[in-house]
Amino acid sequence: MTEKASGFVLLIVGIVIIILAAFSVFSVFSGKMEPVNLFSFPAISLDASNLIGSDAPPEAREALKASGQAPKLELIPADILNKTSNTMAHLLLMGFIASVGYKIGSLGAMLARPVVVKLKTKDGEVVSGDS
Repeated sequence: MTEKASGFVLLIVGIVIIILAAFSVFSVFSGKMEPVNLFSFPAISLDASNLIGSDAPPEAREALKASGQAPKLELIPADILNKTSNTMAHLLLMGFIASVGYKIGSLGAMLARPVVVKLKTKDGEVVSGDS
């Protein structure tokens, strides 16, 4: 295969990789596809017994902690935290894959275009050579 033909093949492969990565990101953001479950974090919660004011006697605070009756306040639910993290990880991964496609396409473009060299001799005449 000549350099020009392999350049066009690499250019097409790079463009296809970029298009597939963009389609994957569009599908995830439009809800047609779920991102890969990469993260499984628990919900971010806060123990309510730590929020008791300093005016309560220490015995009452210790009794509340020991009884386990203090409710946990959920600040960020697990499903929202995991979905956001997985979506951002998918976006980062597809950005990396698209940049690989760009590098492949760039290499193909360099191979596909002709290389023209023009040199001037000492006499002033222009010598042209095609590689």
